[in-house]
Amino acid sequence: MESKMLFGDAQAGAASIPKPSGDGNYHTCRIPSILAIPGTNVVIAIVEGRPNGNLDASGNFNLLIRRSTDSGLTWSVATELAGATLYAWTNPTLVHDGTTGRLYCFMLRRQPGSAYQDDPKVFLATSDNNGATWTTPVVRNDLNRRSENGTPTNDFIGPGNGIQRADGTLVVPARGRLIIKEPGGDWAGHRIPNGLAGGPYGEGTVAERPDGQLILNYRALDSEVLNGGTFPNTRRIAIGNPGDWQRFGQEYWRAQIIDPGAHAAQISHTINGDRHLIHLNSASQQDNNRYQMKLRASIDGGETWPNAYERLLSDDPLASEGNRVGDLREGGYSALTSTGSGIVLALVEARRVQTANPTISQLNRSPCAVVLRRFAPSWLVPA
Repeated sequence: MESKMLFGDAQAGAASIPKPSGDGNYHTCRIPSILAIPGTNVVIAIVEGRPNGNLDASGNFNLLIRRSTDSGLTWSVATELAGATLYAWTNPTLVHDGTTGRLYCFMLRRQPGSAYQDDPKVFLATSDNNGATWTTPVVRNDLNRRSENGTPTNDFIGPGNGIQRADGTLVVPARGRLIIKEPGGDWAGHRIPNGLAGGPYGEGTVAERPDGQLILNYRALDSEVLNGGTFPNTRRIAIGNPGDWQRFGQEYWRAQIIDPGAHAAQISHTINGDRHLIHLNSASQQDNNRYQMKLRASIDGGETWPNAYERLLSDDPLASEGNRVGDLREGGYSALTSTGSGIVLALVEARRVQTANPTISQLNRSPCAVVLRRFAPSWLVPA
């Protein structure tokens, strides 16, 4: 497995990303999205550049983009995709329409600072030349999340990527809904069932199974993860199609994959001639422990995840992985994509250790970089 620092934190030396103001480097890069454009060697990678701190409330985030034309071997310098005003541009989510060739990037524009959860707006940027140039992001108020009484409320898109179904339909995961574009139509929101605690799920992923059904894989609510909530420390899964989600026991959702309360990544990928689901997240049952990143593969559309098809990223650690000041601790939000050559690419957050042998809380507040992992599927599923 190869690794590369793709978006450095302020302490990453030459890999650091300069601020547009010229006043130093971005403190933190987080929330990755990556997409290999089918039929090409082009890969697009986008992250949030957080100039002044790690925390969501630090505000004034810009979306930073890098582009590869050789399936992730080499990359352009980081440039800004969205960043005008003091708003925070967040949750990049890429999806490609193979029918028209158009590339979409969904994002949220959040209020500055401590008001970041108040009335976020859905924006959309597009590219018709495989990500070489982009339109200015345009607001899509019709796609904003609204509470039951129609008032604005906190929202999430992705982050990561959406998919194109076999029939050409585009699907993007979002809080409490899927955002869907049927061939020849426009984007529209479609509600999905609430979770076990009665509320809509936040950050999530979507893939199409070999049987044509969608599999949704969402982060649980904090109330379900913390304080002994329902099925603590597990992902939430639904299988089906809009309006017809499969029940498991008495619930729409089921506990299936260990999760400490963080975003995950999920894609469909062909291995040894068969379609598999590949999943990446922290396989920890310790609340907020994001540092046990595990790849898993499923041959049956997510019904089972055999132990034989799982590996920790720490089996092949980063060169600077460790617990000493200045080292990296890999783990957190991630994104996956598969190239036309069969190689899988993963973008993974990595915290910069500030204190020797840090606690989980200290790590979660440390400066963050985003690293690229590049591997053949045989690393996970033997031939």
